[in-house]
Amino acid sequence: MTVTTSLVSEIVRAANSLPKLPSGERRRLLERGVTASGALRRLLVITGKIAPFDESAERVIDDMARSIEKMSDETVAKALLALAGQIRTLRILNREPVRHPSKVFAKDLDSDVGSSGPSTS
Repeated sequence: MTVTTSLVSEIVRAANSLPKLPSGERRRLLERGVTASGALRRLLVITGKIAPFDESAERVIDDMARSIEKMSDETVAKALLALAGQIRTLRILNREPVRHPSKVFAKDLDSDVGSSGPSTS
């Protein structure tokens, strides 16, 4: 299991047993998740891939972590699950190879043209 997968598992387990977690642990998990999400998103950008998320969700969750004592269990659980989903998605996208637009375009043209040449209908 990778470090990222372990973090996602830990976040999901915490969301499912939230009433047992003290505020400090909730804050720590949210902060770790925000850090991981930001790093994975930046890695996508560095490698030339399109990041499906911007930092706005991370800012909101970071604000929640700072005022964790005021947040309801349900709000924190939803934030943890959303963060786990985002981290998982970013991890998957980072594992996919980079597809260059020119190669994608050429491939799409080949599939439209087919083996018998362009259609004349």
